[in-house]
Amino acid sequence: MQAVASFKRWLFRLYGPEAAPIILVQRRIYVLPTGAGLAYAVALGFMLIGAINYNLSLGYALVFLLTGLGLVALLHTFRNLVELEISPGRAEPVFAGDLVHFGLRFLNRRPTGRLAISLCLTGGGWIRVDLAADATTCVSLPLPSPRRGWLRCGRLTLETRYPLCLVRAWSYVEPDIACLVYPRPEVAPPPLPISATGESGGYRGGLGTEDFSGLRSH
Repeated sequence: MQAVASFKRWLFRLYGPEAAPIILVQRRIYVLPTGAGLAYAVALGFMLIGAINYNLSLGYALVFLLTGLGLVALLHTFRNLVELEISPGRAEPVFAGDLVHFGLRFLNRRPTGRLAISLCLTGGGWIRVDLAADATTCVSLPLPSPRRGWLRCGRLTLETRYPLCLVRAWSYVEPDIACLVYPRPEVAPPPLPISATGESGGYRGGLGTEDFSGLRSH
């Protein structure tokens, strides 16, 4: 298992929190066909066999046209993520058990928008966003906080299948951002000890001496 984890860290370049800004260069983006893309390729294969069998010139033209369309879709899916810049934002403290909202900033330097990008933190839900052209877009990603202490953002998955859902392009990043999770207050705590009313220098009731006088039992 440790060898598999090490291989995944090497393959997907997961080396812990990364310094900002995180830029999705070409080698950090992975592309594979979807189920629809595989069915599309199989259909083109059958069409090509039919065109060869019946020597149909228009059949060749249609197969080559649809193949070119698939290659163009692959290029646009890849370009929807490449050169995207990611910077950590803010994360407001919460109580244990609440949802932490990690703020992230996405900078798109292109004159065209990036559409239908899905984002997900490990253990959280998916969010789909559209990034405006030549602008910075702030996105808040929810993540459960099971316990008190510092909660790190963890691994962020970016995925897109735009424009034709024939291929899936995705990448992994780990922004350097953490949130402080406070202990959740008791729902119905016992009442505090009542202070004695008397002259100046009055004391708080309860067992104990000096600094521990008046403290209720744990």
